[in-house]
Amino acid sequence: MNKRIISRLDIKNGILVKGISLEGVRNLGEPGFFSKAYYKDYIDEMHFHNVIATLYESNMMFDIIEKNSKEIFVNVSVGGGIKNINEVDKLLRIGVDKVVINSAGVKDPTFLKKLVEVYGASTISVNIETAKVNNKYEVFVQTGRERANLDLFKWIEKVQKIGVGEIIVTDIFSEGKNKGYNINLFKKIRENLDCQLVAHGGAGPKENILEIFQECNVDAISIASLFHYHYVKQDKNKELKGSNSYVHFLDEKEKKGMSILELKKYLKSSGVKVRL
Repeated sequence: MNKRIISRLDIKNGILVKGISLEGVRNLGEPGFFSKAYYKDYIDEMHFHNVIATLYESNMMFDIIEKNSKEIFVNVSVGGGIKNINEVDKLLRIGVDKVVINSAGVKDPTFLKKLVEVYGASTISVNIETAKVNNKYEVFVQTGRERANLDLFKWIEKVQKIGVGEIIVTDIFSEGKNKGYNINLFKKIRENLDCQLVAHGGAGPKENILEIFQECNVDAISIASLFHYHYVKQDKNKELKGSNSYVHFLDEKEKKGMSILELKKYLKSSGVKVRL
C-alpha cells in the first residue's frame, strides 16, 4: 500500500496560520490558494484544522470546507472543536471524507464509539496531542493547552479498542520546528498500534522523513510548515491582524521548504511506495 503525504492547514478567522508547538501563529494567507497548489502538486490528502473552536469560527470553517471540496478532488479530513454528531453529519454532507476528533473524545470516549458505529471506522480518526512530562508521555487537549491527565499509551490502547480507523499523533514539542519527527516516539507507538498511524509534528530534513517511513512504518505523515513556506515570503509592507503576514510568490531563488513533488520523488527513489 502506498504511503500517504497529508498537508495540514490550520485555519483561524478564515486565514491559514502556522505556529510552533501549537502556540503563537503567523498569518500565511488565503487557504484556497494553498489547497489548490497542493492539489496540483499531487498531495494525497488535505487536513483542515479549526484552531479556534467557537461557533463563529466553526461556521466559517464549514464555508471554507464546502468551497474547497468543490475545487479539489482528493480526500479531505477536518478536525478541531468537533463536539457533537450534528457537526460530524454536516461536515460529511458538504464533502468531507474523514472527521478527526480530539478533545471531545478524551472527555467522552462513548462519543467516539458512537461515531464509529454510525459512520464506520474509516470515517473517524483521532488526533492525539502529546508531550513528555516528568519522563512520561501525556495526552493534551484544547490544541495542546491543557493536560488531560492521561498516559499516551493507555489512551492509544483505549482508542484502538473503540475501533477508530486511524490515529494521528502530534508531538507538541517538535511541531512547527522543521527539525525532524521524533523517531523513538513513533517507533514505540507503532509497536503498540495496529490501525493506521499518521505522524504529525516536526517534518523537516528529507532524510528524517525517509527515516520515519523506514524505521517506524507509519502509514502517513502530516506536514504544514515544510510545504507552506515553499510558497510564501515575508511582506513587511503589508499588515494582517495577528502577526507577521506573508504573500504568495513563485521566485525559485527565494523559496524555502520543499514541494510535494520534490519530497515524493525523493521518497520513491529511496524505496518508499508513494503515489506520483
